[in-house]
Amino acid sequence: MLLNHVKTSLRSLRKSKSYALLNLLGLTSGLVVFILITLYTTHELSFDRYHEKADRIFRIYKADMDNFYQGTNKYAVVPTPLAPAMKQDYPEVEQISRVNSYGNTVMRVGEEVFLEARIHAADPAIFDLFSLDIVAGDKATILQGPDAMVVSESVAMKYFNRLDVIGEVIRFRDQYPFKVTGVIRDMPKNSHFVMDVILNFEGIISELDGRERMGRWSNSSYYSFVLLKEGADAAALQDKMPELRVKYADDPIDEDGQESLYYLQPMADVHFTQDVNFDIAPNADKQALYIYVGIALMILIIAAINYINLATARALNKTREIGIRKVIGAQRSNLISHFMIESGLLVFTALILAIGVLLLVMPSFSAFIDKELALNFSSPQLWILLLSLATGMMLLSGFYPAFILAKFKPISALKGRGRAGNGSAIFRNILVVFQFAVSCVLILGATVLTEQLNFIQNMDTGYSRDQIIVMGVRDRGVRNQLDVLKEELKRIPGVKEVSSSNSLPNNFSSNSSANWVGKKEEERVVLYTNTADYDFVDLYELELVEGRNFDSNIATDETAVLLNESAVKALGWENPIGKQMIRWWGDTGRVVGVLKDFHAHSVHLEIEPIQIFQRSGQFNVSIKVEGDQVDEILKAIEAKYQDFDPVYPFDYNFFDDIFDRAYLSEMKTAKLANWFTGLAILIACLGLYGLAAHKVQHRIKEVGVRKVLGASISNLLGLLSKDFAMLLIIAFMIAAPVAYFVMDGWLSDFAYHIDISIVTFLISLVLILLVAGLTVGYRTYSAAVRNPVEALRDE
Repeated sequence: MLLNHVKTSLRSLRKSKSYALLNLLGLTSGLVVFILITLYTTHELSFDRYHEKADRIFRIYKADMDNFYQGTNKYAVVPTPLAPAMKQDYPEVEQISRVNSYGNTVMRVGEEVFLEARIHAADPAIFDLFSLDIVAGDKATILQGPDAMVVSESVAMKYFNRLDVIGEVIRFRDQYPFKVTGVIRDMPKNSHFVMDVILNFEGIISELDGRERMGRWSNSSYYSFVLLKEGADAAALQDKMPELRVKYADDPIDEDGQESLYYLQPMADVHFTQDVNFDIAPNADKQALYIYVGIALMILIIAAINYINLATARALNKTREIGIRKVIGAQRSNLISHFMIESGLLVFTALILAIGVLLLVMPSFSAFIDKELALNFSSPQLWILLLSLATGMMLLSGFYPAFILAKFKPISALKGRGRAGNGSAIFRNILVVFQFAVSCVLILGATVLTEQLNFIQNMDTGYSRDQIIVMGVRDRGVRNQLDVLKEELKRIPGVKEVSSSNSLPNNFSSNSSANWVGKKEEERVVLYTNTADYDFVDLYELELVEGRNFDSNIATDETAVLLNESAVKALGWENPIGKQMIRWWGDTGRVVGVLKDFHAHSVHLEIEPIQIFQRSGQFNVSIKVEGDQVDEILKAIEAKYQDFDPVYPFDYNFFDDIFDRAYLSEMKTAKLANWFTGLAILIACLGLYGLAAHKVQHRIKEVGVRKVLGASISNLLGLLSKDFAMLLIIAFMIAAPVAYFVMDGWLSDFAYHIDISIVTFLISLVLILLVAGLTVGYRTYSAAVRNPVEALRDE
């Protein structure tokens, strides 16, 4: 019996190639999207869960009561003595490790120099917390000693082309010698930070910062992780942590007078942290992840609805087959089984096609999301997912059509007049409304996303972004002679201006309480601070609204200060020019100018008060170029740079790329939304085509009679299309408030954003009606131009 059902189902599908093709297209698209997003979501949710003790590992972060930075008062770095004090005072703490991160640092092995991106310092106890697979070295002594270093297999192979590297010496920053005491297997990619080189924490921190600084409670520069004992209550321990500062610190508040609270965050949650400053690595947005899953699920449901509409529209062509089967004794269960098998054949064929498509698109998708995803066919979890998904799709999409077809009465079916009833027609209409309501929400969402990104790209940020090359100068010796390097760079044809600064104008990275002559004890104003040379304002075309720019011809401008309008307002000064600010280094400088407010941070944040101290020889060197020979200019800049710094590789970015990188998450979301929207519309149109086919087939004789009585093609098109237009308008009316609510909430995360206008909704409505009109129009036009004799032949 089963084999007979399979044979007849295959024969039926061969006779209806267009039906099978449309269904396979819709089902395959839905499955591809859902599997991709499922793999991506599973990967993101697996971060740090591979650690054997993950459920007992916690990251410590702090909140300073009134010290807000980048919109939040939470910080991933905590006082250096905090974790050791916890281990000493709290028996529920089994082990602790502090961690520091160094990115893009020069490492020397003999005569060879490498630029390493993932270098960290950690206490030896890091091996008691994290599941680090040691392939060479003794866990009891690994990383012990101030000059101890552990490297990953990749680094060992890159530096020495072998793994037996115990005892080898590597010079950190080309000056601090460290001895390799262990080799670890490369950490999994689903780690919220990956360590390729691990230095002994106290050894390197003592060298760079001094051992005395490590004991300061005011020094919040490093990350801390704790391992709790089995059964320990993390919440109860967290409540006791403020006692440590009172007990051990000379002053229970830090240097800015800020009271701090400390929090224990489960290791598995760190990857999704969004509101903590200075995190050790970029994190993911869990809310966006769930939105992707929701969209993928909706697309899968739309694909199933598409199948239902196409299957029920095809029912009229199968009524005689159903009648004959019932007359010769087929039971209702037999008919349902037959149509479910037909559904299963389509779904499992679509699944095979989806796997093929996934193998093709997976590398591009992985590159787009910057994650290494793959279909691991040896994984039982993957096969459980695929088979469960296919079975669920088969049941979801196949049961309703099979149930409706099996209800046809034999006599009516043999006459070719099978009916599914008014209730079924209403249900199909509801499905179409749901399909296009989802599609409308996606269209409106994608439109708002794109408009906001265009707004950011084209907004007046208050500084120039075009044709500016930014290179990092890491060597202090080079920074000490940066004025000479600048003059050499200016001699290159095409180089217009050169400036050095601590921060770039789109990301002022430091803030602190401002200090000025005459400041009262109770006064406290926090200013974001940048240090820059004389050419910074001109190169980035910052606008002065009062006073003047730094002037290298005026000797006192070596300590000069610039403020922005917001800083003047925050300080409450009516006449800021000439006011004396106490700079970071304890010297006093005069305010010489006031800059027009510009966006020194992401447009997610309001413009903050800022001050700029004149100081040459900073890390970032900005080079403004002109003309279209950028490649030749870059080669000349690199040659000049290497003359001054033969050790550190030439490292540069274009400033407009740096600016765009701040909104990379939004850009990726917009691209995904556009792809999802296109697929949803495609699949929904297939469903609409199925409903149109059903309507036209149902009214084909009516069309023939009307044509005989003189109805024009335009009259018939209007007659057959008006119901669809009404369904689409209903779908849009449902979708519009939902989309507005969702996107208005998303825009509220930006301090500067577009307003959602009625025009956006009207354009989306026109787009939906146009696409749907073409879909329905094709099917209805073919019926309207048909010879009426053919329609009436069977009457």
